Amino acid sequence: MNKKLLMCCMLICNLAFNTVMAAVKVEINKQLHKFAHEPHLVEVLAPIANQKKWYWPSAALYQANDTQLEETRQLLLANLSNLINRYQTKAPEIALSLEQLKVTITNWRLARRIPIKIDYDMARIVDSKNPRLPKGDYILELSKRMNTVQLFGAVNKIGDIPHLPHADASEYFTSQTRINLANKDILILIQADGRELTVPIAYWNKNHQEIMPGSQLFVPFNESLFHPEIPHINQQILALALNRLRQ
Repeated sequence: MNKKLLMCCMLICNLAFNTVMAAVKVEINKQLHKFAHEPHLVEVLAPIANQKKWYWPSAALYQANDTQLEETRQLLLANLSNLINRYQTKAPEIALSLEQLKVTITNWRLARRIPIKIDYDMARIVDSKNPRLPKGDYILELSKRMNTVQLFGAVNKIGDIPHLPHADASEYFTSQTRINLANKDILILIQADGRELTVPIAYWNKNHQEIMPGSQLFVPFNESLFHPEIPHINQQILALALNRLRQ
């Protein structure tokens, strides 16, 4: 066989072999890492664990390519569009807030969050904290400790606000924060470690609840007989927020 042809065949075979053998792919802060086997968590973390001072409580692992999340997003965007049309004339300030929320959710990067704690030191010494990753595509998100939390939902302005150490959740709100459609009694807190908590914040039902840096604060819409679609909108927003990547 011609020497050049033989080398070409070897290169193609090697490329095909490597492609087939990449059983697990993990995108770590937008850089792709491939594994020919099903690695334990500690193997995935080892190359990057000491690169920066990561805030492990907020580290998250996601299963990529979840089509159901995108279907939920499209249903939600349609529901929000209908609500915007309803308020466009009679309450333009509410319509503007809803449009802001719609744009924000359109730009979210979504993947199915896997409910495990990510901690390099724990993974090295505790077997139960060092699971094996089955074949598939994953996204691992690591960050330093943040000094903000994200506020969204039935609010006048969506975005990052300063984290308040040791403060109660109610301290993040003023009378101008929420729109008229907001539920004034509760908020939904998604802690940075993925826990979902319903937090009472009205004067009559308030419980002290501190918020981790990097968390999400979702102000739900108030449910009423006049808006039968609102429960679905709240549920859809929450489902997406629980599986939203920060970066």
